[in-house]
Amino acid sequence: MERRNHPTLNAATLLFVYFAAMAAGMVELSLAAGYLTGNTSATPGTVISGVATLTAGLAFLGWSLWGLHRNALVFARWAFPVLSVAAAAHLAVTVAEVSALRSLDVSHVAALGLTLMALAGAGWLRRQHKTNDGGAHGQPRTGRLLAAAFGAAVVVASVATPGLAASMAGQHAVPHGEHGQSPHEENGQGSNPALVPGRHH
Repeated sequence: MERRNHPTLNAATLLFVYFAAMAAGMVELSLAAGYLTGNTSATPGTVISGVATLTAGLAFLGWSLWGLHRNALVFARWAFPVLSVAAAAHLAVTVAEVSALRSLDVSHVAALGLTLMALAGAGWLRRQHKTNDGGAHGQPRTGRLLAAAFGAAVVVASVATPGLAASMAGQHAVPHGEHGQSPHEENGQGSNPALVPGRHH
């Protein structure tokens, strides 16, 4: 029986793959910042981990941006091994920290989840292209595609946001609404001179 083409589903899956890869790249870069510029003293292990996550982060971002530009699954031959190795590395780190420290690194878990999302979606797309044209000659429905893109963005953000917040960069970020405030404003005293202690009319 001939398979039916689903251009809207394939286009939505492609967006999901690259959204997940882009978010994974940002989490990888936040992990790299922690390894390379953290407060702990640098060791060969942390330097290697930092370089590896930095390379993976830049590769994921570049792959996702180029794929979105081409509107196709690009560099699939290299993408699958890289995604698989990254997922295995994050899984190993997560299991090791749970076993040794009884703690869970949310950033590594988020990176693992996002990498698996991209890997699963890319695998599905690759299988579609092997069995038929993947709907390449059809036109996706704009309304459904926009709805799918919004849903994919929400799902990816729900995984990426805790991972970024748990990273070193997220922990040192200035809370919203406090940018550019003076010390008196941060203490809740505002900029009114009449509210500053020791100042009288």
